[in-house]
Amino acid sequence: MQDHNNEKRALMAILVVTILITAYTYFFLPKQQPPEQSSNATKTTKQQIEQVNKKTPKPKTENEHFITIETDNYILKISSLNGAIKELLLKKYSINKSNVQLVKSSGYYNTLETVFADKNIEKMEETMPYKANKEFVRLSRQNSTSTVTLKKTNGTYTIIKTFEFKDGVYAFDFKVEVLKDGKPIDTDFSVYAGPDLGDLQKEKYSHLGAVALVDNDKIRTDKKIKPDEDIHWIALESKYFCLAFLPAESNSLLAGYTKLNDGHYVYVNLKTPAKLKIYAGPKSKETIQAVDHKLDRIIRFGMFGFIGKPLLYVLNWLYSIFGNYGVAIIVLTFLIRLIFYPLSFKSYKSMKEMAKLQPKLKELQAKYKGKPDQLNKATMELYRKHKVNPFGGCLPIIIQIPVFFALYNVLLNAIELRGAPFVLWITDLSSKDPYYVLPILMGLTMYVQQKLTPATGDPTQQKIMMFMPLIFTFMFMGFPSGLVLYWATNNLLTIAQQFIDSQILKAQEKKQKHAAT
Repeated sequence: MQDHNNEKRALMAILVVTILITAYTYFFLPKQQPPEQSSNATKTTKQQIEQVNKKTPKPKTENEHFITIETDNYILKISSLNGAIKELLLKKYSINKSNVQLVKSSGYYNTLETVFADKNIEKMEETMPYKANKEFVRLSRQNSTSTVTLKKTNGTYTIIKTFEFKDGVYAFDFKVEVLKDGKPIDTDFSVYAGPDLGDLQKEKYSHLGAVALVDNDKIRTDKKIKPDEDIHWIALESKYFCLAFLPAESNSLLAGYTKLNDGHYVYVNLKTPAKLKIYAGPKSKETIQAVDHKLDRIIRFGMFGFIGKPLLYVLNWLYSIFGNYGVAIIVLTFLIRLIFYPLSFKSYKSMKEMAKLQPKLKELQAKYKGKPDQLNKATMELYRKHKVNPFGGCLPIIIQIPVFFALYNVLLNAIELRGAPFVLWITDLSSKDPYYVLPILMGLTMYVQQKLTPATGDPTQQKIMMFMPLIFTFMFMGFPSGLVLYWATNNLLTIAQQFIDSQILKAQEKKQKHAAT
């Protein structure tokens, strides 16, 4: 019945938000893909599949040594055996004095390992070591660029791998050439990255695996990546970091994703001489913006990302002022509440007006019991008489939902909050509150807010509403403390606003009474 549905609107508003949070978490946030059963690689040709399955064992590592490149951002080690990366540590994102390891030291393939279609070249690649022009490079502002060349030859064939590094950036160039009898030749080969992304583990509500930008605007993950599509970049990603292959001399790549027994890999198919741009670092717009091909699309904040990215910009701007992301979250929450104040006031006023009509609505329900058509007609007439919009309390809330979810996703996934301290025991806003103080505070403020909200439902509905703060408290105990801080701050501001709104409405009613007399 119409009146019964209208009485439930306050309950429905909160339940809608709860359901949307749950649905958004489980259906829209990235999930880890289930492992594939087959160990065969998804390749573009039959020949490449055979190369993967018949690949000879790796050479022994007794004579292996490493070429080390150190910049202000990372430490990178290249193996002399195959010219692949055996270690890549990020220096600026360490937590508990532990650097972030983006590349695993061992795997069926190493990152930037090459597999050649020509059997003679591939045999040489797997059995002969490289010689490097430099064994150690330390880049700085004074020595900002360096080229490392690895070379091997068997008299007939020569393979040359060239790395071009620059201090202050996470991207570098990688070039592969093959010579036959001293002359450059065209030969097909593949470059791999994996398995997975270093020692990083899947975090709750985040994606760990392959991701690619397809057809210039579509994001694909894992098995949804098809090698025959127009791929602009392909990467392995975790919640906060990525290692991406980007074209250096064109706009697209012939690339794909595969799963072997030891993990997930991405690969690029090329023809010598070929050049790739590699990005290995944080999923931060500040560091990615220097890299083209729309790599910033790898920073994803869900379906409302177009709202989330400006919110992140404002959050970073506030951080530049206050020097504390916790304070920046509080101020940003205040600004959002300020922007939406007119809508929130309208919603509160509508709920107050509806609460006043509850006795009359109950009288109508008793009068027209068993007569739904007459009850609906009488209810709508009552609303018109008192100039009350039965949906006035819900619509302003619905309008704010996209902003809420955008900020929710930003605070859940932004790398800026990783390791960012707030106060005292909260040393990492991307992790849960270890003592659960913020979730409990959030639950208490939600309870107070609920008590101050005009009651428009029946007693049964109100009893159900009493459990909402408890449910939310337990639900938020495992959430990042930055997100819980936002919610608790929002509740406190709502409580303050409701007190101010009630005083304004009382003053308006008093003024109207004086005018009437």
